[in-house]
Amino acid sequence: MGQRHRLMMSALDFRHALSAATFLMEDVDWKGGRSTQEGRRRLKCYETSMVVSYARPFSTARGMAAPFSWKQLGREYAMSTEEKSLHEMLIDARNRIYAHSDGDRSDITASIWRSNFGHGRTFDFLSVEGGEMLLFEEAHVQAIHTFLWKVRHHIDEAVQHHPAPRDALPVRLIDI
Repeated sequence: MGQRHRLMMSALDFRHALSAATFLMEDVDWKGGRSTQEGRRRLKCYETSMVVSYARPFSTARGMAAPFSWKQLGREYAMSTEEKSLHEMLIDARNRIYAHSDGDRSDITASIWRSNFGHGRTFDFLSVEGGEMLLFEEAHVQAIHTFLWKVRHHIDEAVQHHPAPRDALPVRLIDI
């Protein structure tokens, strides 16, 4: 398993991140519409997937080649200042929020739900709520989506032009 395999894995991770960003753009009512707790949780899952999938290529994988590097995309690939900022924001979100549970970034609340059974008998249930607030605003998601389209294009090109031999790969005939 070498550098081409790692590049292909990274391509899939970036595609998953792009899909999650697309789902967010399609499904979030950015104008402040109300949604159910389950709906907000689904959107949070998209955001989590976007961040974790994006960051995965940059971490060390056991038994694999070195982590993904922008240099693998060739000299023609360059990141703008805004894209570097998005990259740092996504990696920071992965490290502080999505891969770990840092208490200073939590929107969790707790309350007691008390049921009165009469005759002085009650039942208390500790309800834990929250965790469904999106970290990124609409403008960020749109910028991330645009950035990921660019990355996808360049990484797909890098995979196609990687010099590793293709002799052992299966050939599938497709109709166009």
